[in-house]
Amino acid sequence: MHGDFGPHNTLFEPRTFQVTAVVDWEFAHLGDPVEDLAWCEWIVRMHHPEHADALGHFFGAYGGTVPTWSARHASMLAKCASYREFCQRWDPSGPGVRQWEERTEITRAWQAQP
Repeated sequence: MHGDFGPHNTLFEPRTFQVTAVVDWEFAHLGDPVEDLAWCEWIVRMHHPEHADALGHFFGAYGGTVPTWSARHASMLAKCASYREFCQRWDPSGPGVRQWEERTEITRAWQAQP
């Protein structure tokens, strides 16, 4: 698993938008592919919501069986919880904890894309 897969860690050929590289592998680990697929979806929904309608193309290009919405949603919430726990260890009352609590609630409210 990449561990932080999304458009922010992908390089594209500027004319064709073909992927030329995936960078920033410091969170790489063994795991379930749903984690990277769900996190890419989370990045798009959270930071680029105007492009959420393109997620269907992303999943279509995946080439495998796309995990269900409930599996992807659960993975997103688990990742949000892990980041909140990380922030909690370093600064229990800090802004990172509040930010991940807010992001978790936003993520919890999301519904499957049509």
